[in-house]
Amino acid sequence: MNASTGRRQLVAAFLGGAALLIAGCSTGNASAGPTAHGTAQPTASALATPAPSATPGTSSALASCKGRALSIVLGQEKVAGGTAHYPIRFLNETTVPCTLYGFPGVSFFGQNSLSQVGPTARSNHGSPQRLITLPPEGFAIAQVNVVNARNYPRACRQTKVTGILVYPPGIRTSLRLPLSSLTCANPRYHVLTVDAVVQGPPPPSGAGT
Repeated sequence: MNASTGRRQLVAAFLGGAALLIAGCSTGNASAGPTAHGTAQPTASALATPAPSATPGTSSALASCKGRALSIVLGQEKVAGGTAHYPIRFLNETTVPCTLYGFPGVSFFGQNSLSQVGPTARSNHGSPQRLITLPPEGFAIAQVNVVNARNYPRACRQTKVTGILVYPPGIRTSLRLPLSSLTCANPRYHVLTVDAVVQGPPPPSGAGT
C-alpha cells in the first residue's frame, strides 16, 4: 500500500464514523420530540375547556338585598293555640331585583327601646329555607310567633315589651317595630320563634308607574 492509498482509506473511515454519529444524534432527538408533545397535550386541552357558567336570569345571578333597599312592616296579629303570629314583610323599594335567604333575627326590646328583653327568637327549622327573589316592589314574608308568656311559671319573670328589633336575613342593619306584648325576661324561657322567609304575592300590575 502506497502513502496516497493509505490517506484515502483513513479519510473514508473518518467520514463514515462521523455519518454514524450524526445519525445517532438525529435518532435521539426524534424520539424525544413526540414524548414531550404527548405529555403537554392534556394540559393544553384542559385549559381550553370552558368552565360551566350560571344560567342568565336565574336567582343565583342576582345580588342579595341590602338593608337600604328594604322597608320592613309588621302585619296583623293572628292568634291560634295560645300563640300570636305576626307576618314581617320585607319590601324591595329599589328598581332592580334582589334576593333574601334564611331567617331574620328578631328580639324584644323594653320600655326604653334600647335594651333587649329575653332571648333572641329561635329559628323554626320546620320551615324550609329557600332563596327568595324580590322584584321591584315585591316582598318576602317571615312569620314571627309569640307564645303567651302567661303560660310559663313565675320563674320566667313576665315583662312587658314595646316592640321587636328585626334584622333581615344576611343583613347587619336592623329596624325597630312597635309591638306591645308580654315576654319572659329569664333567658331560659323562649317565647319567640321565627320562620324562614317565603315569597310574598307578586306586586300588582302597573306598580311603580
